Amino acid sequence: MVDFFILFFIKATIVLSIMHLSGIKDISKFAMHYIIEEIDEDTSMEDLQKMMIVALIYRLLVCFYEIICIWGAGGATPGKFLLGLRVVTCDTSVLIAPNRVLVIPSSNVSITTSTIRALIKNFSIASFFPAFITLLFFQHNRTAYDIVAGTIVVRRNGIR
Repeated sequence: MVDFFILFFIKATIVLSIMHLSGIKDISKFAMHYIIEEIDEDTSMEDLQKMMIVALIYRLLVCFYEIICIWGAGGATPGKFLLGLRVVTCDTSVLIAPNRVLVIPSSNVSITTSTIRALIKNFSIASFFPAFITLLFFQHNRTAYDIVAGTIVVRRNGIR
């Protein structure tokens, strides 16, 4: 939820900036036209393309946010940090006790790995495939995008 609200405020700031720069004064007209517009038989291909571009830009913003946080901020978005979690590299994970897993190599995530993870995660969500549900089927609650990127979400040291 923390990450959702941070991204919501970033998105709102961008939308309001676009409105200001384009001279649009009526926020309800802008919202109805660009954000909440219903898709029906009267919706033109041009309008659909504009809506897709806005969605793509937002998805890329979310990817950039996650890449920077996972790679550059100690392996955690603000939401993960508050929950005592972080993302680390993982080639192998071995159950050593109930709720305890040995992760090898368990190092900080590189920018390349962070990018792969963020792109797979966010574009699978954008294509309506809930990639996070795969954690129910893989060992140690890893998602498909974690396995492909070679990462795992763990508790930070010192957090119980």
